Amino acid sequence: MRAGQLRWLAPPILLALASLASVSIGPYSRVGLPQLVDLMVGHDIPSTYFYIIVYRLTRTAAAIVLGVSLASAGASLQYTLRNPLVDPYLAGVASGALLGVTLMIYLGRVGFLELYAAAMAGGLLTLALVTVVSSLAGGGASTFLITGVAASYLLSGLTMFLMIDLGPRLPGALYWMFGSVAFVTANILEKSAAVAAASLAGLLLLARKVNTFMLGDEVARSLGVNVSLVRALSFLLASSATSAVVAMSGPVGFIGLVSPWLARRMYGSNFTTVLPAAATIGATLTVLSDIAARLVIYPSEAPLTAVTSVFGAPLLVYILLKSRSEGSW
Repeated sequence: MRAGQLRWLAPPILLALASLASVSIGPYSRVGLPQLVDLMVGHDIPSTYFYIIVYRLTRTAAAIVLGVSLASAGASLQYTLRNPLVDPYLAGVASGALLGVTLMIYLGRVGFLELYAAAMAGGLLTLALVTVVSSLAGGGASTFLITGVAASYLLSGLTMFLMIDLGPRLPGALYWMFGSVAFVTANILEKSAAVAAASLAGLLLLARKVNTFMLGDEVARSLGVNVSLVRALSFLLASSATSAVVAMSGPVGFIGLVSPWLARRMYGSNFTTVLPAAATIGATLTVLSDIAARLVIYPSEAPLTAVTSVFGAPLLVYILLKSRSEGSW
């Protein structure tokens, strides 16, 4: 097999292997790969084993949806804003969505559509605010980053104030606030996956036009692109994907930053290639991070964001230093 072919096949192969490991690994050591194989070939297995495998399958699928959504949203925001330091978490979109969801929970409205609508409103408003404030402050990658982080802190503080009044629901809400796919149900997963798939499809349709943004707004306009409309649609779709998974599993940091960066290093800067590659890489990283979250403090479980931050934060510093030294990404 040629090196070029292997480069294209590596992400989906790694995703398949990571998913297989995720379904096979868990606190119930008697339920592993042999039992999964028995189920797949139609052999009878104890009902307890069956439900454990179904739970792990749901959890793995939720991690894949989460990774695809955050990675595609991160890639879209980075290209739309021409900023390599943007992701839904650092841009404040996830924090805005989290505040919206927490407000709905506080009001006793816990239907998925209500949570999603609130998350969407919070995410879009935050992204618009961060974009405007950073532009007024002079623009630039580092300015946007600082503005986004400041907005995230502000919104996280407001979220915590609301959570204090949740009473007996507080422990579960706090765990969800740090990001986890441990409690995702099949019903919620189906709805989140549908929204995420529609958002990704929309971003793929816009990919060629978004690609022209790297040449500058004026060049994009000269090529017949309605820059304002495409940018607004890109923001809407990125926020939609992020809001769906925040409503499902809470905010998870750095997947939307790391995945597009790795995709660009592997396949170049063409957005039509980077978007699907980043989605696949994001799914793989999230599944692997979820496995690590289960095992790192076994028999307890770490929040997903705690794991993603371990590799995401150092990479953020590296990208920031690299963008400053090279003047571009």
